[in-house]
Amino acid sequence: MNSRVGIGLVTVVLAVATLAAGANASDSWICCLTEAVACDDDGTIGPPDLGGLERPTFLRVDADRRRITLLAPASRRGEVTPIETVLQGDGVWMFSGTEEQRAWSLVIADSGHLTLSVTTDGAVWSVFGNAMRED
Repeated sequence: MNSRVGIGLVTVVLAVATLAAGANASDSWICCLTEAVACDDDGTIGPPDLGGLERPTFLRVDADRRRITLLAPASRRGEVTPIETVLQGDGVWMFSGTEEQRAWSLVIADSGHLTLSVTTDGAVWSVFGNAMRED
């Protein structure tokens, strides 16, 4: 895995969860990232290469501020990624953006499932987890 791809995924994970302008305070989530896998264009499959950075484990998706903020691990706490697009569908919120020549999309379902994908030249990352609305 290219370390630039790894760093970008981490950043993407941060950006993925923020909601649309005009959303209310109930449109924010605390998210736990539980699984991640990367696939390169040569067929290599394995864990994402984060270039020496620790893998994000918890993040907050903030609708009002349209951003994702890392909560853990401690070494990454406070890193922020902006969200460019927010859509609400039937039982799901969909977010997307771009950062450092990577595109990402995130889906948070009302059921609490979270799915994130990050793509760049020659690689794709799939990340799964859980999300809980903040009150």
